[in-house]
Amino acid sequence: MSDETPSLVAGRYRLDELIGSSPMGEVWRGYDTRADWTVAVRMLGAKAVGAGTRQVLRQHAQAIARVIHPNVAMVLDVGDNDGAPFLVMEFLTGPSLAEELAGRGPMKIVEVCDLVGQAAAGLDAAHRAGVVHGQLKPGSLRLAGSGVLKVVGFGLAEQETAPEDRRYRAPEQLDGRGGEAQADLYALGVIMYELLAGQPPAGQGPRSLRPDVPEELDRLVVALLAEDPAQRPGSGESLRRTLAGIARPRAKVVASPAPEFQAPAPRAGDTAIFDAAELAPPPPAPDAANRRLFIQFGAALAAIVAVTVAMVVWGGMGQGTPVAGTTPSATPSTSAPAPTPTPTPTPTQEPSFSPLPTSEPTSLQETGAADPKGIVGVGQPPGGWNGYMRNLNETIRHQVTLNGIDPRVAGKAQEKIRKAGEKFAEGKQEEGRDQLRGITRDLIRAQDRGQVAQEGPLAEWLREWPLD
Repeated sequence: MSDETPSLVAGRYRLDELIGSSPMGEVWRGYDTRADWTVAVRMLGAKAVGAGTRQVLRQHAQAIARVIHPNVAMVLDVGDNDGAPFLVMEFLTGPSLAEELAGRGPMKIVEVCDLVGQAAAGLDAAHRAGVVHGQLKPGSLRLAGSGVLKVVGFGLAEQETAPEDRRYRAPEQLDGRGGEAQADLYALGVIMYELLAGQPPAGQGPRSLRPDVPEELDRLVVALLAEDPAQRPGSGESLRRTLAGIARPRAKVVASPAPEFQAPAPRAGDTAIFDAAELAPPPPAPDAANRRLFIQFGAALAAIVAVTVAMVVWGGMGQGTPVAGTTPSATPSTSAPAPTPTPTPTPTQEPSFSPLPTSEPTSLQETGAADPKGIVGVGQPPGGWNGYMRNLNETIRHQVTLNGIDPRVAGKAQEKIRKAGEKFAEGKQEEGRDQLRGITRDLIRAQDRGQVAQEGPLAEWLREWPLD
């Protein structure tokens, strides 16, 4: 860390490791001391400040912050630190496509379609919000720990292009006409070419270097690399749909092919889609249907008789109240009736915390609505309010690792948990409980807005600890 680089940005973000640099500044793996999680901090250098980009940076970051999409890395904070602009973004633990390409070489066709399709979806969301990346390259596409691909590093208009990155710039960017959304799609075409062929574009489509590339995919890459922006796909969403159709083609079912035609054999990796009628079994012959009906009726009758006999025998052998009584005989019984047993009261169970999952499930399990374990702000939870807040904080962190919550919502909730802890430490119990009620209300509203997943550890928590 240089003498000019602060160790703590804005009194909150600790810079732990330099993970990238450019003429415009540095990117650090940082730690948010308030929200208690790892973040990525982008510090703009002296050149950026001197170029007068401070206001541009703020407007740009605010525009990106409005893009809420699973395939776009979120901006968590933006500000100035002693005159130096900075951005704080979610930290992604997976490799970039540049690192994947360097380590693995060309990828499988279906994998390329899936990854580029995710990038196209993220870019489309940004374009619809009026944000253009402008500096897209393989290093701008990074995998999260869950395997989801996210677009990172949205560039600034004043940012310089490194010589090795010029091949990702559209012709209109290189000749000074500027770059709009179609320029991002051009860069995505170059990236896809490299993922398929293992080298930059060389005049022809990737099929010339890799014969197993489908013709429709080859035509799509060529279209993305068109010099005229109007000849490229119209949007990231149209590109995503096209890639999905290439990667998972619908199998064609021919009902009655003519003698001179034969239905094509399915290819490896094809996903066949059939109508329900095509999957229905043929109707049975009348005689077979009648025989089946008689067999089913006989089996059902035998089952009823067996259950009745078992209940009679069980009732005769049991002591106390019988499960099923026998048919009374003509001779009256002189024995005294059996005493009715007194029911044993069930002890009331104290509410307890649900432990966080320690491993991934190995099979599907049916889950019903969880019974409430307590009411937020009422009574004393097991382990006290400190234990409650500690478990809630861990639940939110676990939800973050599943990419099931907007990082900004998580950060605000964890900040409020810290403030609630301060209230309890000061002996202000009611104020602390009010803080926790507010946190729960905020999370429920965020869930209604789609910023918190409807399933997962946090959703289960909200069901188990409702508001009073």
